[in-house]
Amino acid sequence: MLLRTIMLAFCLSFLSGAVSAEQEDDLQTFFNSLNSLQADFTQRVYGPRQELLQDSHGKVIIQRPGKFRWDYQQPYQQHIVADGTKVWMFDVDLEQITIKPQDETMSNTPASLLSEAGQLNKQFDVIAIMREGKDWYELIPKDQEGGYETLFVAMENGVISEMELKDSFGQFTRLEFNNVVINQDYNASTFRLAIPEGVDVIDETAR
Repeated sequence: MLLRTIMLAFCLSFLSGAVSAEQEDDLQTFFNSLNSLQADFTQRVYGPRQELLQDSHGKVIIQRPGKFRWDYQQPYQQHIVADGTKVWMFDVDLEQITIKPQDETMSNTPASLLSEAGQLNKQFDVIAIMREGKDWYELIPKDQEGGYETLFVAMENGVISEMELKDSFGQFTRLEFNNVVINQDYNASTFRLAIPEGVDVIDETAR
């Protein structure tokens, strides 16, 4: 499932040093001012031995509160679309769409970090570090039921540029964001999935 793939993580060894509390505030300032985000993304998934399992590319659009779409374009087409109430997961090759309740599916996930407003320190213990010439932040979830152990976020020129996630199975994901556009307005139809004719639909919200 793509949603589970997003929750996987790639944990790299790194050199870290303490930085100021002011830099920690920079991360919260970014999320406080974030209304929407659009970017091209590269997602690389690694196994426990740091072997590359998947290299994917696509586009993400997020609009707060609670709306987003992750469109995977390579090496295959898949889409995750959320309108604030439901999440559609469309596997183009399988011609199958699964619809799930958003509150159950996205609670305590990195996707909810980007799409939901709120104080980071209520959800995470935040540690600011300097790495690779960028401001990085280690976010340790206070709720351990989110499917991942640690989340790293990198900021560059005041904008999120990378995310790294580590799950409890030793798998890792690295997300790189390019061509980031902040706080643009989007039509509500952007966050609805048109269901093509002939596609199998599994609607778990109808139960």
